[in-house]
Formats: sequence, structure tokens, C-alpha cells
Amino acid sequence: MAKTTLKIEGMMCEGCVKKVKESLEKVDGVTAVEVNLKKGTASVEHSGVADDPLIRAVVDAGFRATAKHGLFS
Repeated sequence: MAKTTLKIEGMMCEGCVKKVKESLEKVDGVTAVEVNLKKGTASVEHSGVADDPLIRAVVDAGFRATAKHGLFS
């Protein structure tokens, strides 16, 4: 299993968290998603999914996202 952490911009409430989580869970290969409103991050466990589909899912949900590689936990 691989893990990607995304920096999410634009989340303001638990409804935003739910929307981001549900969008990421729909990406093929994603097995688990944990979204942290306070940190503005989403931790995504997956079976080798590239960053682009994960970022696209967040953008399609109405938020901005960037992948964090080795910089944050």
C-alpha cells in the first residue's frame, strides 16, 4: 500500500471535509482516506495511484490541492 498526503485549500467546515473524503474515496485504487480540517490535509492510502487523479478529485469537489512528498507527515 502506498500513501499520499495532499495539502487541501478552501475547506472551512466538516461539510467540506466530507465532500473531499467522498471525492477521494471514488478514485479507483484508493483504500482509505483521512481528512484533517485543522491541518488542511488529506492522507490517502492507495494501491499505487498517481497524484493527478487524487488532485483532480479534490479540484472537482471545489477545492485546491497539492501533493506533499516527504515534507510533511
